[in-house]
Amino acid sequence: MKTVPTKPEADRRSSQRERCVFRCRITHGPWKEIVDAVIRDLHGDGARLHMNAQCIVTGQVRLEVQPSGAVYTADVVWQRGSALGLRLIATLDQTVERQIEALRRAGAQMRQTASRPTDDDGY
Repeated sequence: MKTVPTKPEADRRSSQRERCVFRCRITHGPWKEIVDAVIRDLHGDGARLHMNAQCIVTGQVRLEVQPSGAVYTADVVWQRGSALGLRLIATLDQTVERQIEALRRAGAQMRQTASRPTDDDGY
């Protein structure tokens, strides 16, 4: 019987991993602690990082990639010493851009309303 090779159990990524070296900053915990790190691998929905400090990071984190300034919300999937695996949840830059666009539309609408003539004589 012939067997079909499958992905190793430990490698469940939905997209190809890309090796890289990006500086980043992780904000985590109830006191918003900041840890500097380096992204070593990046794929469509996650990343593997190496932290510059020994600390325990759990739950949801904010990941800021430098120098691009891209910001993500991510869940910690695993941690082994200073190595950390993250699942990227949302790009905060896109959220901010949508909020800015909504504010621009609201401002334009307010300007249109203010420029309409009124029927009263100012009383």
